Amino acid sequence: MKKVFTRFIQFILTVLLITVLYFFIPGVWNYFVTYPKLDGQIEQIREKRKHPAKKSNLNEYRGLIHTHSYWSHDSRGTLGEIIPAAKKANIDFIFFTDHERAVLDTFPRGYHGMHENILMVPGTENHDLVVWPLTEMVVDWRKKNPVIIKEIIDAGGLVFFPHCEEKRPWLNPDYQGMEIYNIHTDIKDGESYSDILFNTIVNQNKYRHWIYRELFDEQTAILARWDSLNTWRRIVGYSAVDAHENQNIRARFLPDGRVEWLGPNANPIDTVEVGLLEKILLSEPDENGWAFKLYLDTFYHSYNFVNNHVLADSLEKRNIAKHLLQGHIFISFASLADAEGFLFYAENESGDLIGIMGDALKLQDVKNFAAESPLPGRFRLLRNGKIIDEKYDSYSYRSANILEKGVYRFEVAINFDSKWVPWIYSNPIYVE
Repeated sequence: MKKVFTRFIQFILTVLLITVLYFFIPGVWNYFVTYPKLDGQIEQIREKRKHPAKKSNLNEYRGLIHTHSYWSHDSRGTLGEIIPAAKKANIDFIFFTDHERAVLDTFPRGYHGMHENILMVPGTENHDLVVWPLTEMVVDWRKKNPVIIKEIIDAGGLVFFPHCEEKRPWLNPDYQGMEIYNIHTDIKDGESYSDILFNTIVNQNKYRHWIYRELFDEQTAILARWDSLNTWRRIVGYSAVDAHENQNIRARFLPDGRVEWLGPNANPIDTVEVGLLEKILLSEPDENGWAFKLYLDTFYHSYNFVNNHVLADSLEKRNIAKHLLQGHIFISFASLADAEGFLFYAENESGDLIGIMGDALKLQDVKNFAAESPLPGRFRLLRNGKIIDEKYDSYSYRSANILEKGVYRFEVAINFDSKWVPWIYSNPIYVE
């Protein structure tokens, strides 16, 4: 009987070992083989960086559009966590989209104003909208979406559509922009959460940036919809980090000495007395009070993954919003390489700059399109969503004569890990 019991225990331990190996071997392989190779490749690409000569008289500001803080029910993000992450990612402005707390949503609320030289603008994600009133205003969420959209825009605010993989009222005449990339949208299109979890356990400290990168899939259907919409009205395209820093397990000590455990979406798991588990897992609280953290997402890695670059006169709420609305914006996947200095623009017969992304120009005034990039890559010029020209391995681009009206935008891809990877999307120049 004793021999049977011993063999049973050995069997159980063997099964457990095989199970652990099955789930963790991919992450271990990534740690020792895949991710060091990718680090070396991307560093070689970044070493080619040149800073383009400045063509526009506007300044370039890097920022986030659609992110969350403590004001949202599913985030505990505070300035102590947000500001260091934003500084590390070289962020100049943050347009928050915190979920509403009541049907009457009073602005300003949450984080707003300048905080350590970072501009923060409060907004709301609700009713399939993201909105920024930009003024003192009460939004009544009991009203129908078309009414809310009209009221906010009439008051000088911004209204965009988030999560554009979902159905949206695309024919509404008033909304002004849409997400052409969203990290959360990207995660939903096929990645296994269990694979992400076990890979994160192994690689979270050193290679979390590559875990994020493995989630990327070009949002071709959303880009096609954006191109189609732009053929009959102007729609600003922007990227969303949709950061909550809430896909994690955390614990902190409460004033009474007990421990609060939080799970995904910042939901409480339990509040307990300090037991054996807590003695093993908990350490001294960090500067934000957390004594245990297992993070799938972090503010920094979200903020550094994809950025919006707005060309504007100044880092001021109304000015950033004005140039964003004018389409003076391009999107870059910053975790690959810094895209500061990129510009897509139009020239006249004399070679003078007459417009940049977002501008509307007359056909007779446009001689050609041009682009300057801090890295060489694959350059693509698109008209009405169709590729009409392509050039490789250069820092600059000049098109042939422009002979047709249309909506022209520009893409840059870099040759990374033996494939062309999207790096920059510009907003269009409209030729009328």
